[in-house]
Amino acid sequence: MFCLLAKRGLYWPAQQTLFVADTHFGKEVTFRKLGVAVPSSSTQSTLSTIVQMIAQCKASRLVLLGDMFHARSSISPGVRESLDIFFATHKQLRCTLVLGNHDKGLFTRTAGWPIEIVASGTLIDTVSIAHFPQEPSCGSRLLLCGHLHPAYRFSSKIDSVGKLPCFWLSNRQLVLPALGEFTGTQIIYPSKSDQTWVIVEDQIMRV
Repeated sequence: MFCLLAKRGLYWPAQQTLFVADTHFGKEVTFRKLGVAVPSSSTQSTLSTIVQMIAQCKASRLVLLGDMFHARSSISPGVRESLDIFFATHKQLRCTLVLGNHDKGLFTRTAGWPIEIVASGTLIDTVSIAHFPQEPSCGSRLLLCGHLHPAYRFSSKIDSVGKLPCFWLSNRQLVLPALGEFTGTQIIYPSKSDQTWVIVEDQIMRV
């Protein structure tokens, strides 16, 4: 039904819809304004990844599962220009956003972008969408969400090897990895009944 993408997106062929979570556009702008020397191109890199997935899947709809932006200070002229170009070159793309905790209060500043904002728990066929993990909506068999920036930690009895971003299915909630190039991750602890897929370079591997 769904295709997990190594570029941290999820594609639903029947709906021609690409889902991504936690892009945090402009996060690098906010940090640089605070004097933290971080790379300046993460927003453009994240957008390039979305463009690649849209082309790969031939998606006609993009659903952002919250935290599209990082903060008010993130919507700089450069970030606006990058998004203007993205929307101008994808005029046939339907774009939907479920507001995340970082997005609240920002969308009075995004007039002109063709973004449909929907409520948490909105249904697409039999799938509900949200930013935070929560119970799937009535009539829904699965919830797609983000927020957690999930990662799976590999370790042995004597050592911690490292962690990798992952997709995490638990209690009918499928949590997507954060897409933003400049975002951290949070270690998850799956139960035996959960399913987890880690991203290893350009491959998806179930663990």
